[in-house]
Amino acid sequence: MAKESRKVVQTGNSLSVGLPKSIVEQLNIKRGDEFEIDVKDDQIILNKKRKWEEEFDSEIVEMLAETFEEHEEVFRRLKDR
Repeated sequence: MAKESRKVVQTGNSLSVGLPKSIVEQLNIKRGDEFEIDVKDDQIILNKKRKWEEEFDSEIVEMLAETFEEHEEVFRRLKDR
């Protein structure tokens, strides 16, 4: 990937740097995604935070949903204790 440059712009009380379309597409970045920001030496490091849904196998999530649905009343009573 070729290096690209961007200017820093004022956005309200913050400063912003836009992301190139190629990076947005490569990382599948959507509005509302969150990033962790770190500084190391004189570099800014951005890491896209993974959503919890991406951390679990879809079969496990489906199984949990079915379990909660099956035992909804039990979970409701536990919550109210």
